[in-house]
Amino acid sequence: MKAATRNQLTNKLFLTTFLVACSSVALSTALPCPAHTVDSDAPVKGSTEDKSLLLEIKDTREH
Repeated sequence: MKAATRNQLTNKLFLTTFLVACSSVALSTALPCPAHTVDSDAPVKGSTEDKSLLLEIKDTREH
């Protein structure tokens, strides 16, 4: 393989990788993660419900 051809192939590979990486980041902001929907059982980080639940767990362990 000639050096010029190898350079072109390497450049195309890096460009393709860059475009795929940027596209995946752009898509993740455009399409929300289904695990973070309102119907999800996972609590929202830092919510008051989390804090009250932690306090309840802490109280039951102390008794």
